[in-house]
Amino acid sequence: MKWSFLSCCLLLGATVGTAMAQQHHRRDDAPAHANSSPCYDPADTTEIRLWAGRAPGAIGDDPCRDIPYLKIYPAAAGVSATRAAIIVVPGGGYDHLSDRKEQAPVGDYFSQQLHVTTFVLFYRLVQPDGTYRYPVPMWDGQRALKLVRSLAAHYGIGPDRIGLFGFSAGGHLASTITLHPATDFGLPQRDSIDDTNARPDFLGLGYPVISMLPNSYASPNSLGHLLYGYEGRDLDRLEHYLSGQANVTAQTPPVFLFESMDDAQISPQNSVVFAQALRAAQVPADVHLFAHGVHGAGLAVGVPDEEGWPDMFRDWLDKRGFLK
Repeated sequence: MKWSFLSCCLLLGATVGTAMAQQHHRRDDAPAHANSSPCYDPADTTEIRLWAGRAPGAIGDDPCRDIPYLKIYPAAAGVSATRAAIIVVPGGGYDHLSDRKEQAPVGDYFSQQLHVTTFVLFYRLVQPDGTYRYPVPMWDGQRALKLVRSLAAHYGIGPDRIGLFGFSAGGHLASTITLHPATDFGLPQRDSIDDTNARPDFLGLGYPVISMLPNSYASPNSLGHLLYGYEGRDLDRLEHYLSGQANVTAQTPPVFLFESMDDAQISPQNSVVFAQALRAAQVPADVHLFAHGVHGAGLAVGVPDEEGWPDMFRDWLDKRGFLK
C-alpha cells in the first residue's frame, strides 16, 4: 500500500481530532431536504435507463424521482482506446445529488483526458418519507455496474477493465457494492443482466463516507437518510454491514483514495480507518491525505494541495495497466 501525506503529519493509526468529526446521533427520522436530481430524458441518446421497464421498488414513473439511469461520456475520438470504463457515483448524502462538480466535469475529464469511457450514475434518492432508503441505492449502483459490463462489447470496453469512482456519499455507495459483490441486496426482481459479475476491477474514492457505525466520525446525514426508519437489531446489523472498514477482504479490488485533513463536512477518519483495513487485508491501494482540500470540489481545480489528485489517479491507473 502507498500512503501519501502531503504537507501534513499523521501516523498510521492516529485518530483525527474530534473538532473535525461530526457527532452522530442514532435516530429513526431524518429532516426533509429538497431533493435535486437531474431528470431522465428519453430523447437524450447519451442516457441509459438501468431497467427497460419500471425499476424495482419504484413508486411511479416520475423521470426526476423514479427512473435511475446512466449518462455516458464516450472516450475521446482519434486516440488509442484504453478499453477501460469508469462509473462515476456523485455524492449528496443520499437525499440529493451533488450536481455541479462531481458529474459533468469529472465525466469530461475521465473521457477526454484519460481516454476512458465514462458513465455518471443517477441513482434514486431517499425521499422525505423514507421511500428509496436502503437497499434501493445499492440496487441502482450494482445494476449500473452489471449493465455496463453486459454492454462492454457494444461500447468497446474490456469487461475486466471496469471500475467505480465515488465521491462523498457516492463513495459509500461505490465502496459498499464493491465490498459485497456476492449479494444482490435483496433485489425483488431479476433478469439476465443480474447474472453478470458484480465485482468492479478497481475502486476510486474522493473524500468518502465509509462508516455507518454510531461513532464520532460517521456522517449523520448519510446515515440518517440511508437507514431512515430502521431500528433495533435491524439498525445494528445494517450499521455494521454498511461500514466499509468492517468488510474489506483479500478479494477487494485495488483502491485509489484521496481526502483532505481539513474536510469540514466528512471526517477524514473515514478514509484513515478504511485505509487501515485495506492494509490489514493486503489490498493494493494508493491513499492520499492532503493538508488542505474542499469537500465536494470534484476535480478540485484551483484548490491547493488537493488539485493534484486527478494526475495521481491517472498515474495510478496507468501503473496498474488500465490505460494501456
